[in-house]
Amino acid sequence: MAIACAPRRIGPELRPFFSSIATRQALLTACLTLAAVAMFALSALATVEASLRADLLHMIDTDIAGLADGAARGGTDELAARIGDRLAVQSEERATPYYLLRDAGGQHLAGNIDAPPPIDAARSEFADATIGADRALIRATRLSHGAILMVGRSLGPTEKLVATLRLRLGLLAGGAFAAALAAGWWTSARLAGRVGAVNRVFRQFEEGDRAVRVAPRGRDELAMLSEHVDRHLSQIDMLLAFQQGISDNVAHELRTPLAHLDMRLRRTIEQTADPALTADLENARGDVRSIVSLFDALLDIAHGEAGARMPRTSFDLSELAGSLAELYAPSAEEAGLDFSTRIAPDVTMTGEPMQIGRMIANLLDNALKFVPAGARLRLSVAPGPIIIVEDSGPGIAPDERELVMRRFGRGRSSAAGHGLGLALVKLVAARHGLVLRLEDATPGARFIIAQRDS
Repeated sequence: MAIACAPRRIGPELRPFFSSIATRQALLTACLTLAAVAMFALSALATVEASLRADLLHMIDTDIAGLADGAARGGTDELAARIGDRLAVQSEERATPYYLLRDAGGQHLAGNIDAPPPIDAARSEFADATIGADRALIRATRLSHGAILMVGRSLGPTEKLVATLRLRLGLLAGGAFAAALAAGWWTSARLAGRVGAVNRVFRQFEEGDRAVRVAPRGRDELAMLSEHVDRHLSQIDMLLAFQQGISDNVAHELRTPLAHLDMRLRRTIEQTADPALTADLENARGDVRSIVSLFDALLDIAHGEAGARMPRTSFDLSELAGSLAELYAPSAEEAGLDFSTRIAPDVTMTGEPMQIGRMIANLLDNALKFVPAGARLRLSVAPGPIIIVEDSGPGIAPDERELVMRRFGRGRSSAAGHGLGLALVKLVAARHGLVLRLEDATPGARFIIAQRDS
C-alpha cells in the first residue's frame, strides 16, 4: 500500500505552510519513522505467518506418521477407525482437522473431505485448499498398500492471528507516525522560530530600524550565526551613519555655494542688457538648477538605501493625490496634455506622506518631460493602495523597462533628465511594502504602484 507523506499538488493557500522548514522536517521525520515501522511490521508478519504454517505442517506430518504406523499394523480398517476417532474429538483441537482415506481403486473409506483437492500423493505434496467455506493446509501421501491418505488443518486460526497482528502493528505504525510527527514538528518549529527571528531582524533593519538585533541564546550553530549577524549589522549601522554624516556635510557644503552662484547669475542677468549674454546666463542657471536637482535626488536615494526613517503615520492618500493633481494641472495644461484624475475617496495608508508625495510627483514629472502635447495623462488612486499614472504617449519599449528603473538608467529615446526619478520611485515604494510595475497602456505607458500580489 502506497503512503503519501505530502500532497503532490499544493494550492496557493497551503504553499507557505508546506514551504516551512518545520513542516517539511516534521513530515520527513514522520515518514521515515513510518517507513521503518512498516518495514519492521511487514517483516514480523511474514516471519510469524511462515512460523505458524511451519508448525501447522509439522503437526500434519506428525499426524500422518502416526496414521501410517497404524495402517502398517492393522491395515486400512485400523486406519479408518483411527481417522474416525480423531474426527470425533475435533472440537478439542485449535485448528479443525481434515482427513480423507481412499483405497487403491479410489473408493472413499473415511474422512470429512468430500471433494479432494488436486494434490499429487505420489510425491507427498502439500498445498492450500478450499474445503467448503474454510481454507486448509493439506498434505497427500500414498501408503505402502496403494491407499491414498490426505491430512490437513484449517488455516482459519492462523489467518485470524495474522489479521490481529496486522491490525495491532498498523495501530503501532500510526501511533509511531503521530509521535514522530509531533516530535519532529516541535523540534523543527523551534528551529524555524529561531531562523524566523533572524529573518525578522533583517527585515526590520531593511525597513530602517537600525537598532534591532537578534540577541542570540545558547551556544549552538544558530547562536553563533546570530552573533555574526548582530556583529555585521552593528558594522553596517556604523558605516551607514558615517555615510549619512558625509552626505549631510557634502549637501551643506555644496548646496550653499550653488545657491550663491544661482543668486549671482540672477543678479547679473538683471543688470545686463545684452540678449546673447542673458541667454548664456540663463543656460548657466539651468545647469546649476539641474546639478542641485541631481544632487537632491542622489541624497534622497542614499538616505532611503541607508534606512533613514521618517515618522510613519496613517494619512489620507486620496487627499494627498488630489492636492498634487491640483498642483500639476496648470503645468499639464501648459504642456498641452489632457490631464484627468480617477481618485477613489477616503483611501488611507500608513507611511511617510512626504516621501509618497515625492514618489507620485516624480511619476507626473516624467510624464511632463516625455509625453508629447496632445496626449492623455491620468492619475488614479484606488484602495489597496493602488496608485496608477498612465499616459497615451510613445510608451517604453519592453526591453528598456528594467533599464529605466535603475539608477541613471534612460531609454534610447530619452534625452532629458538624469535617470534617477524612477529609481527613487522604486525605492520609496519598496520602503512602504509596495512594488513598481511598468505596463503597456496601448498606446503609452502605465506605471502601477501596488502590493506585490495585486
